[in-house]
Amino acid sequence: MRNTTRNAALVSCFVLALAVSALCQNRLQSEPVSPVAGPAYDLSVGYSNLTMAVPSAGHLNLNGPDFSGSVALNSRWGVTVDSSYLRASDVFDTHHQSYVLTAQSGPVFYLMDHRNTRLFLHGLAGMGLVDGAVPSTDNKFFHGWLVRPAYTVGAGLEHSLTGGLGVRVSGDYLRTSFYDAGAEQAQNNLRLTVSLVFRVRQHRPRPGF
Repeated sequence: MRNTTRNAALVSCFVLALAVSALCQNRLQSEPVSPVAGPAYDLSVGYSNLTMAVPSAGHLNLNGPDFSGSVALNSRWGVTVDSSYLRASDVFDTHHQSYVLTAQSGPVFYLMDHRNTRLFLHGLAGMGLVDGAVPSTDNKFFHGWLVRPAYTVGAGLEHSLTGGLGVRVSGDYLRTSFYDAGAEQAQNNLRLTVSLVFRVRQHRPRPGF
């Protein structure tokens, strides 16, 4: 009788231990994973529209993909790497394409971070490859390509959607160079970008935000 009672007690304790363990595991799995401390990482892919000013011919619109990766070192400062390929199929009725390929990096300053939205400023520097055509005389045009330093200053707004996904909208002043009227000249460009953001690692939320 004692052996039976002891065995039953042992079995009951074993079953109880299994039940508690299962409940704990279920609770841990059902709760969302908390963001970790330390630098935050994200990747983004988007669509850009660029308006390039060519003094001798007017303005040219180019469109294409934009890719970037960012590291937020803390709640205020970060670093980003950005690359875009923007293209126009027919430049000023010359029947020649034009494209702007850029690769840049630089600091990011977060002006505001409230709930699911944050506002930022960035300054980027790198290289720009510009290929295009510029009308020169009647029925003639100049065509070529040029690689020169490029830089970008701008601002944007980022909003979290769900989980690790977000959307980012930014506007930039992009400075590149190309030939115009037979001489190398700076190109003043306005770039607008809409991106989908994938947060690989997130900051632990600050109290009150």
